[in-house]
Amino acid sequence: MRAGRPLPEELLEEDPDVVHEGAANLRKQIDNVRLHGVTPVVAVNAFPTDHDSEHQALREIAEEAGVRAAVCTHFARGGKGAVELAEAVAEVAEAPGDFRLLYPDDASLREKIETIATRVYGADGVDYDLAAARQLDAYQQGGFGRLPVCIAKTHLSISSDPTLKGAPTGWRLPVREVRASVGAGFVYPICGDMRTMPGLPMRPAVHRIDLDEHGEVVGLA
Repeated sequence: MRAGRPLPEELLEEDPDVVHEGAANLRKQIDNVRLHGVTPVVAVNAFPTDHDSEHQALREIAEEAGVRAAVCTHFARGGKGAVELAEAVAEVAEAPGDFRLLYPDDASLREKIETIATRVYGADGVDYDLAAARQLDAYQQGGFGRLPVCIAKTHLSISSDPTLKGAPTGWRLPVREVRASVGAGFVYPICGDMRTMPGLPMRPAVHRIDLDEHGEVVGLA
């Protein structure tokens, strides 16, 4: 299965048992929110092809984890379709909380990366390429150790490997490069084959690209 392709027909068939079997990632994400002392609400973005039994399965999974779930139909019904979610979020927001950060500012950059890798992603640890290790040392020694870290990795898995689904264990986070956005105020490790987008200028090139009267593209040079 690839992003953008239609779902296989068998995935559209009613099967609440499969929903229960495939809920490892959801359970892990609930735990991840709780790491910050916050109680999450599971929002189910309902599709016309969904089945009520599968929505009920998600409610049961959330209940087993001690949180609420809300089935949302706001895309089709507007605000009325999000009332259940709004009420659940309001109830959680009014409850006493104990919000906390994942790591203190004065933790080292390595400690911050390894905390996210092990506690949030479920990795066994972190492996740094030699270049990444040297870059980390340079940022730490240069006075940027108090900055938070933002890890650049695939969105297709909670791990750094897009083929690993659910909540995988027994893997290590590979960091091949580390960059710093000092003006924005964070350091970002780049993991695996992840690529980054170039920053755009104040006036991106798209403003000067057009079609002339002959249908030819102009303004690329």
